[in-house]
Amino acid sequence: MRGSFGARRMTAQEAAEAAVAAVGCGYDLTGDLRLSRAKPAGRLVDMDALALPGRPGAAARDLALPGVPAAVACVPAGIVADKGERTRFRSDVLSFSQMAEQVNRSLSLAGNKIPSGAFNAMFDYRGCWHRDAASTRSLCFDGRSVELYTVEAVRSQLALREQVKLDLPPFWDPPALAEFIDRYGTHVVVGVKMGGKDVVCVKQLKGSSLTQSDVQARLKKLADDKLSQSQDGPAGDDGSRLAHGINGNFGPGSAAWQSFRSPVVSNKDDIVCIHIRRGGVDSGQSHGKWLSTITDYPDVISMSFVPITSLLTGVRGCGFLNHAVNLYLRYKPPIEELQQFLEFQVPRHWAPEFGELPLCLQRRKNSLPSLQFTLMGPKLHVNTAKNSNRNLSVSCRSIPATVR
Repeated sequence: MRGSFGARRMTAQEAAEAAVAAVGCGYDLTGDLRLSRAKPAGRLVDMDALALPGRPGAAARDLALPGVPAAVACVPAGIVADKGERTRFRSDVLSFSQMAEQVNRSLSLAGNKIPSGAFNAMFDYRGCWHRDAASTRSLCFDGRSVELYTVEAVRSQLALREQVKLDLPPFWDPPALAEFIDRYGTHVVVGVKMGGKDVVCVKQLKGSSLTQSDVQARLKKLADDKLSQSQDGPAGDDGSRLAHGINGNFGPGSAAWQSFRSPVVSNKDDIVCIHIRRGGVDSGQSHGKWLSTITDYPDVISMSFVPITSLLTGVRGCGFLNHAVNLYLRYKPPIEELQQFLEFQVPRHWAPEFGELPLCLQRRKNSLPSLQFTLMGPKLHVNTAKNSNRNLSVSCRSIPATVR
């Protein structure tokens, strides 16, 4: 079975295997949450070396996943599974930075206010985040999450493989740093939540005059309408009930279009409404009918990460990588242009700054004086030994000389 744009949907067994395989791999946080975006370099963390409580040195085993008729063979001892739950979640009306921080917190990245790729896809942001923030007045969302199961790594003793540490450049080397980030990503996947979610997001632009209570009321009305168990929409109407006469505002260039489940983006009176379904089979049916398809076709609905630099503490060059990763996440240049981007991020000083000059002679005085008539020409070294020949005048005692 294929999705909205011809992408093949994974069965429950295939999704389970992909979720387990992603744990411990590198990930580029500038993109949306997709199992296919896990870095192909393999696991950066040795899962077999992780100690389970009461089971030190346990071997790989078959892992049964709760909530779905699927099991994964030969799973490392450091990966465990747990049953999920169904939840209805609703946010407050928040500012751009507050919402970015809340989304990052759901990815186990507390304290990070830099917008992630998941945040951008959620609210259909595509440009420079400084401009996006300046054009946004508030953000909020309401939805339902059906978490079938979670697979995650035991985090007590996470350690990177030695090869990853050896590949870290020890100094500021833009080509090597760009290659490292391209190969290993910016973070390590330590948890994957599988299932489905149905979410309505509202983005209030600066031109909107609605109050926070008005925005919250509109969100509640839209969410109650979309999350109704029995309300059907005609197949292929692209969410006309959500738009309700609003002209569509989505196309091939938008982050919404690039999503696996094509969100419906609608705009009216500087209020942008975005409807996203992840997991299951979405053919415009009611929320209740969509729920029944999640078990057969689950998808990733959330992930947990740890920064790769946090596992490189004490390794030479970690500070340079941390600086490069922060710049990459903040400005999000295309990965193929990252090397050129990093080339211009370190200030170049063509003269020493105040306080950098040592309080001593810069150069030792030459033992023999020399003359140089051109910048790159030869030097005329003069022998200053006193001449003992009485037949020569005093003015000639500086010769003979040798040219080197």
